[in-house]
Amino acid sequence: MSSVSKNFVVDIWSDYVCPWCWVAKRRFENALASFPYKDSVQVNVRAYRLAPNHVAESMVGALKRKLGSPVSAVSMMSAVKQYGQSSGLDYRFETMLFGDTADAHVLVKAVEDQAVKKDLVEALYEQSTTQGKSLFDRKSLEAIAKSVGVSDESVLLAWSSQDLRFQMQEDERAAAQFGSGVPFFVFNNSFSVSGAQPQEAFLQALNQMYLESTGEDESFSGQVCGLDGCN
Repeated sequence: MSSVSKNFVVDIWSDYVCPWCWVAKRRFENALASFPYKDSVQVNVRAYRLAPNHVAESMVGALKRKLGSPVSAVSMMSAVKQYGQSSGLDYRFETMLFGDTADAHVLVKAVEDQAVKKDLVEALYEQSTTQGKSLFDRKSLEAIAKSVGVSDESVLLAWSSQDLRFQMQEDERAAAQFGSGVPFFVFNNSFSVSGAQPQEAFLQALNQMYLESTGEDESFSGQVCGLDGCN
């Protein structure tokens, strides 16, 4: 198979309190692992807040309010938990929190080392979703960051830099051009895939990205997922 000199870029908008985003992240990663040109793909983590300026509360309470009934909330949580388990993810809604994740997004942006950044993103999902750790307390965020090797300098930068907060807001403004809802994936700034798609759909999108780079094209559309599921 011939080599590809062109670098590919995938931009991913997501939020750490989005129930579907961790599932989508894992499915995309599994698809990318089987993509022949994975070493030529640059993945950019983009910020998106489902609840800007929202005081932290229990995830269960937030879902009941969002969906309008306890029955709907239980049904949605059961579905996410099931899909999570199929991807090796442990969702514990009873200890999860929901709110404004600005500090978590800014903390990720403060990390320059791409390997450490990747580990931090995964840790934010795992620690908040499985371990019930808060993403709304800076001491809690610092502990999560240091557990994956984030430097003290990066943590201090996150809490002091207005430019990083501006970058977060720029990500959100860019997302608004495409619509609303996360997770949201943009491939080579050419086409998008929305929602917690199956692994096969993400691989199809990666292959389309490659085909477009070689002058071939195939159409692809995805679902939109929000806090209450996929439409």
